[in-house]
Amino acid sequence: MKKVFTGSIYPKITPPSPSFKRFSKFVFAVSGIPFLIFMVAIYVSSKPELKMLSRLVREIQTDALLFNTYYTNGFLIFMMMVISVFAGAELIAGDLKYKSFTLYLSRPLSWMDYITGKFSIVLFYLLAFTLVPGILMIFFKIIFTGSVSISPRVLLAAFGFPILVSFFLASLSILISSLTTNLRMAKIMIFVVYLLSNIVAHMFREIFRSRSFLHFSIDENVREFGTFIFNTRGGGFYKEGFISGIILLALTLIFLTIVTVRIKRVEV
Repeated sequence: MKKVFTGSIYPKITPPSPSFKRFSKFVFAVSGIPFLIFMVAIYVSSKPELKMLSRLVREIQTDALLFNTYYTNGFLIFMMMVISVFAGAELIAGDLKYKSFTLYLSRPLSWMDYITGKFSIVLFYLLAFTLVPGILMIFFKIIFTGSVSISPRVLLAAFGFPILVSFFLASLSILISSLTTNLRMAKIMIFVVYLLSNIVAHMFREIFRSRSFLHFSIDENVREFGTFIFNTRGGGFYKEGFISGIILLALTLIFLTIVTVRIKRVEV
């Protein structure tokens, strides 16, 4: 991105370079791989004549296991972080760098409209690779099996889980974007937070021999919350997964509050 003088008091931001756009398309295409794999698994599991391949899909024999495995697999979580970087790292950092707030926050656009707009951009891409594939899997599972066998609990979880996780990651990305004017640093910081959360969590777990420290990890919180909301462990209430859900929700609210304070200060 470059700042271009146009003879106006407002800065103009040039669009991303073609190479950036090409790499972004590659990232988004790769993010769709888990969906294709699970679609094949759903088809195989619904066809008795393909029983020879049943071992390949025995981990998703129930709807709860299917969606929990899809939403919490390590590859998808990592790709969601990558999408957060490409979709959200430059949103506020770019405006801070090129001093575009005089344009964005002029009437009738308020700071709330500004934050909502930036947040919705990241949220759109995250939900496009989580919630939308989940809806498609439900749709094609009904077509392949010829019946509506998904329980209301699993159906609600299949909608609620990706929304909460996407809200969390979107709030994290715009928070970090609001803390710096360096576009490259914003991207790096998102990855650093993600990697450090996992490293610190597992390090303290090994030192103190307690699973409670896994709540410091983004990966582990997403997985534990998935296990809880889809009830894949059985046996009723699962405390660790419930705590992970509360942590994700609380951090989302904290991140959005900090972003709001930052934007309001810039507006003043």
